[in-house]
Amino acid sequence: MDATPSREDPAPVYITADLLSLLVERAADADPKAENVVLDATPGGELVDRPADLDPSTPVLTHFYFPAAAGSVSAVFGMDLGRPAGRARFLSHPDGDRRLTEEDDLAAAVLVAVPPYDSENVTAYDRRGRRRELVVVDAHPPEERVED
Repeated sequence: MDATPSREDPAPVYITADLLSLLVERAADADPKAENVVLDATPGGELVDRPADLDPSTPVLTHFYFPAAAGSVSAVFGMDLGRPAGRARFLSHPDGDRRLTEEDDLAAAVLVAVPPYDSENVTAYDRRGRRRELVVVDAHPPEERVED
């Protein structure tokens, strides 16, 4: 019997083209400072114009939360109530190092962008630092409305 544990490749990370474009633009604007943004997903089945081959249950990163959201609440109560925990995080490394570091904030999926900031210079990882395939989806989240 083989005692070697099986190693499955981590699942790909799916992100909408519009969100990825916005994130690399934010990273470029923030340079030489690092960007650190919480991301959240929408099930693939809820996306508008989703590709036919995208499984409806696949989480696709569609939203980000401003880093400074609820700063005053955080300052008073010591916790950030302005954003959910999120399923992923986008980080920029202005020094050009694509690797995750011990100083990086981790999540189930972490996207690291390096200069020059474009979609080709974004690498996806799982929380253990294993590289994941980054799949860009040309679809949009459903329109959200605030109920009266």
